[in-house]
Amino acid sequence: MAIEHYVNKIRTREDVIWQTTSRRDMWTKLLDRLQMDAPHFFRFLEQYAEGDDLILRRRQVRALYQADAEMGMVAAIMWAHARGIRVNALSLLVRDLPALVKLFDRDSFDDKSLTHLLGQPGISIPTASKMLSACGKQFDNIPAAILDDTISVAIESSEFAKNFPHTNTLRGKARSRPLDYYKAYLDDLNALAIRHGISHDTLDHFFAEFSSYDEPVVSRKSA
Repeated sequence: MAIEHYVNKIRTREDVIWQTTSRRDMWTKLLDRLQMDAPHFFRFLEQYAEGDDLILRRRQVRALYQADAEMGMVAAIMWAHARGIRVNALSLLVRDLPALVKLFDRDSFDDKSLTHLLGQPGISIPTASKMLSACGKQFDNIPAAILDDTISVAIESSEFAKNFPHTNTLRGKARSRPLDYYKAYLDDLNALAIRHGISHDTLDHFFAEFSSYDEPVVSRKSA
């Protein structure tokens, strides 16, 4: 079975919003432990936390980034780390916020700029892909899409192997060859988006949530 089996169902989910929820006090406690000021981060919480929770939607982050690059970058960082982040990693992101804003001042990333991003302490492909997608960036003129461990498991499963021919030549290489793996994933995902007329945002969301889809399929156990 392949993605073609799910196309109609995926199309009905075009308007589903990918959002994350984190605790406001989690962020304030982390920020209070830093040995530096983080005015943009505190200001963001003051403006956008809803009571005790910080609820962020990918479309919202994208709109914030377009309106204010610094606040949008803070939103992207918090959206990408809804489950939490180590204090030392957060301190580096706070310190390097101006550098990140400058690095993201381009519509499309290439090998050099993405390698630069991955060279920042604490930024792996899952984090980088979330930040790129949230800010509406592209890689080699292909819309950036999210690639995390959950999505890797889904696209490497027997159910979708034929839909990701380039990615599966690097099967199991998500960590050892992260840049090559991400590029192959984007190529395959872009081909699917064009072939089926489905947005990249909808496709990566589908694969992220595939294991919770309601149809019992034996091969899905691998996902």
